[in-house]
Amino acid sequence: MTATSAGNGGPVIESWEEGQFAALEVVEAALPPPVTEGTVLEAEDIHVSFGGVRALQGASMRIPAGTIVGLIGPNGSGKSTFFDVINGFTIPDSGRIRAFGQDITDMNPWHRARLGMCRTFQANHIDPNLTVFENLITGAFLSISGGVLTSVFQFPKSRRDQQQAAELTRAVARLIDLEKVLEVRAGVLSFGGQRRAEIGRSIMSRPRLLLLDEPSAGMDSQEAGSLLRLVTRLQSDLGFAVCLIEHFVRIVFDHCSIVYALAEGRVIAEGTPDEVSNSKAAQQHYLGEQ
Repeated sequence: MTATSAGNGGPVIESWEEGQFAALEVVEAALPPPVTEGTVLEAEDIHVSFGGVRALQGASMRIPAGTIVGLIGPNGSGKSTFFDVINGFTIPDSGRIRAFGQDITDMNPWHRARLGMCRTFQANHIDPNLTVFENLITGAFLSISGGVLTSVFQFPKSRRDQQQAAELTRAVARLIDLEKVLEVRAGVLSFGGQRRAEIGRSIMSRPRLLLLDEPSAGMDSQEAGSLLRLVTRLQSDLGFAVCLIEHFVRIVFDHCSIVYALAEGRVIAEGTPDEVSNSKAAQQHYLGEQ
């Protein structure tokens, strides 16, 4: 692959191999038009308590269009809770969330998914007993007309949607380097392969905002760097925004244009990677541990 600079001191973005460009066109055509300007998501003054534990205490975040935003902090700082609030799994005690131009504070997760919000989790959520193809195509369920019933009875519109979903599955598999193992049971893939399958399934859901919760959990730094380079290529060429929680701080600084540091449920530093790495609060609460 050929490496190209993202400019403005940003990450180096590797280009696709020659055989992947046709697949990229298929995926681009299937995705909704990306948000190209303004703000994709804004969470403001979020408070969440679980009993006597205050998990978030006035945390705020802004994700501009077309960016990769990193969320870092020590264990127990509130990162996953913040993701749960953004994703709709947890309703905040107070504060507001806007995404794609509308207030989504009280919106349930599946309606957020229909708006274009997709999420992966720390633990793999693929089905190890299904093939890679079957795992990937499940991400297209929102785009198949009529759901399960019409799929079973093979109504014409449903058949067309399934054919398009199958074509998209093969294209996504080529981009994430899983094309040769589409008929292999997902459980036999390497851990990194399973992670790529989970990210591929999220792409099948046609995201405008992709939330990645510890995508490199269980990997060494080299594997993690390879995965984040893939995410950077996908984000750059497909145009969706990304927000990721990641424990490899150097990888966050290398691939994110904006970073938020959390500690004790509060945002203690925000800005460019250089600004956050030089923040005394971030160094005191977290970066000094690295």
